[in-house]
Amino acid sequence: MTAITATESSTSATSAPEATTTSRAVAVRRGLIIAAPILAAGFGFMGALGDPAAGHNGAEMVKTYIENPTPLQWKSTGYHWAYAFWMLPAFLGAALVKGKGAWLANVAALLAFAGMVTLPGMLITDWYASAIGHEFGYAGTHAVETYMEDTMWGVMGFGIASMAGFVIGVPLSVVALMRARLVRWWTLPAVVVPLVALFVSQGAVWSAAVCAVCLTAYAVPLRGAVRKA
Repeated sequence: MTAITATESSTSATSAPEATTTSRAVAVRRGLIIAAPILAAGFGFMGALGDPAAGHNGAEMVKTYIENPTPLQWKSTGYHWAYAFWMLPAFLGAALVKGKGAWLANVAALLAFAGMVTLPGMLITDWYASAIGHEFGYAGTHAVETYMEDTMWGVMGFGIASMAGFVIGVPLSVVALMRARLVRWWTLPAVVVPLVALFVSQGAVWSAAVCAVCLTAYAVPLRGAVRKA
């Protein structure tokens, strides 16, 4: 009898630290879901402030990037991490949805994964465009980009995957959370409005402010969802 009691006591003592460690690990993982939109907002500001061609597109934008490689690196680095953290809650948050909306959460997580492994990495093309232009002028950059667009289907494939994760995956993940009654309806505009602002503004600084407000607001219901799950 004494031997059995000692064994049970030893097992309990061993399992307690393991349970505590697991609990802390899960807490950190769930905390990242909440922190991700705020980190995305911060890095988005970094990208917008560093962008030497904010608000422009086409040839004017490319020429500006060629002439300003140093601020361009801040822009591309900022947006790289902003996009990654922006989609992270849609990927990690799927584990919070266990009832209604679970299949939507799975689809959203898959799309977010596709976006996370394509869109952030595509920012490196800014640096190649600038470097090629430095060595061969704007004509060289334009020729390379035109050749890639006209002959390489993989470029379009990456573009489709990245936009599917960013534009569809993130809102869809919120719909899944809504179906599971983990967040309220106003969470959806909090992720849709910054997407619209980002595309309409062409990277202008004012859109970074809109994104920061909306993404910070997005983090609030995510905190509630983590507590309820």
